[in-house]
Amino acid sequence: MNSELINKIDVLPGWLSVHEGQFLYKAAQQVRKTKGVMVEIGSFQGKSTIYMAKTKQKVFAIDPHQGRLDHGRKISPTLTAFNKNIKDFHVKNNVFLLKKTSKDAVSDWDKKIKLLFIDGLHDEKNAGFDYLNWSPFLVKGGIIAMHDSFCGWKGAQKVAINNIVLNDSYCEIGVVGSIIYGVRGEGNLISITNRFFKRSIILMAFWIYSKRSLPQWLSFIFIHRLLKLLLLNRYTLSR
Repeated sequence: MNSELINKIDVLPGWLSVHEGQFLYKAAQQVRKTKGVMVEIGSFQGKSTIYMAKTKQKVFAIDPHQGRLDHGRKISPTLTAFNKNIKDFHVKNNVFLLKKTSKDAVSDWDKKIKLLFIDGLHDEKNAGFDYLNWSPFLVKGGIIAMHDSFCGWKGAQKVAINNIVLNDSYCEIGVVGSIIYGVRGEGNLISITNRFFKRSIILMAFWIYSKRSLPQWLSFIFIHRLLKLLLLNRYTLSR
């Protein structure tokens, strides 16, 4: 994806960083030959949707577009802006909108998933529901990613730690920005060793983050400068 296009996407409203958007694009490319579809829970105005759809693959975008945000915050409904952005970035034919809540959408879902991006409400109840009800559809070799879960929202981070970081059914785990991701599979000795190393670093970051007695600037340096250097992966080493 060229820099000009990335810059155009970046100005769209939303909380997805350029780094995280490029991860979604590269993850979608990674699973191109894997059977299944791509699904995102929570689309807002379409920034993450566009990154995935730009790989010219099918994306199911699930969002009721009612303007509900975390902590009960309300904004104007987002459907009009979503449709406009999808059209303006020429990915309309690759995006299948499900204007539903996660609960309603999963009730009759029957497709295998190769890339699952969870970015709905970030409290433990909703993030937990999204993981527990959508992850069973993830195929071997498929990628699951949870936004705002690395030293971010307490609910999302708890769900990601317990279900992705500490889950041996993922042969690879990693961090990109605020995203924690996992690749489903058994892996080999090298990948298991790498997973153990990354798991230890991620847990260390959360331990430092939880120590509120530390100055904020010191926690930031340890987590986002030192430890993230140890969490570099194939999605962060190239643009």
